[in-house]
Amino acid sequence: MTEYEIAELTFSLIGYGMTAMALYFTVVSGFLIGAYMVGAELSTSQVWIVTSLFVVFAVSLVFGTFSFFAAASSFGESSRDSVEYWLAPVIGVAEFAGIGASLKFMFDIRRKVRTLESGPS
Repeated sequence: MTEYEIAELTFSLIGYGMTAMALYFTVVSGFLIGAYMVGAELSTSQVWIVTSLFVVFAVSLVFGTFSFFAAASSFGESSRDSVEYWLAPVIGVAEFAGIGASLKFMFDIRRKVRTLESGPS
């Protein structure tokens, strides 16, 4: 493979990774907005359906983002000192942390509703 082809493939993979990241932010934003707007009124089964769909799509996008960035870093000469070497794991961990934070947000909204319904103690 020529140097141009390697560069072209690397930049294409980075672009695909950024697209997967943008889709991840869309899914997380939609979940957070939904949790804030209607999370309190959803039944338990509805919360589990929405949460399950969110987790499935968000995790698949995390793995997509990770795999595209990891493949991009495998081309060329990336060392432990380069950004390309650390990009995939750092973004992957940050996205998994975002999933966890989103789930906590949803269940905090739900707990707040249960506390308000039971009244002051």
